[in-house]
Amino acid sequence: MNEYEINEQTMAIIPVNYYQTLVKEVENEYLINQRAYEIMENSCEYYGSSYKGRLSAAKKMLNSSYKIPIVIEESENIIFFPTKSSLLEDCCWINHNYIKKYYKVENKIRIVFTNGEEREFDISKLSLENQIYRSSMLELISRKRKINQK
Repeated sequence: MNEYEINEQTMAIIPVNYYQTLVKEVENEYLINQRAYEIMENSCEYYGSSYKGRLSAAKKMLNSSYKIPIVIEESENIIFFPTKSSLLEDCCWINHNYIKKYYKVENKIRIVFTNGEEREFDISKLSLENQIYRSSMLELISRKRKINQK
């Protein structure tokens, strides 16, 4: 598959090498011939915004500037957070809504997704918890803004 747009079933975007990315969905997985960052950029554009625009908005909403979660699509609250700096080739992106639980395994974290799948990521427990918190805050701020517009 050459292109992929993130959707409400997408759980994680995982780089395999410089040119390929594994996309994990609730019931499927795909090997995509794009970098993870390109999937993020294209998905933001697919839903009507640029990655840079989404990033800038999230930075302002969270008053933060490093490893920022991104709202890919507002109506379905599709929010992904990076495991590292988004500029790094091996940065994975995780949809916080699909994390059931997690635990430390040596120097990594094993995430159990809501569909029962498990996968290890190169991220500390503290960093993961911070990313989950910031993603949840971003979702909360977005929801409050939607309510206030009505």
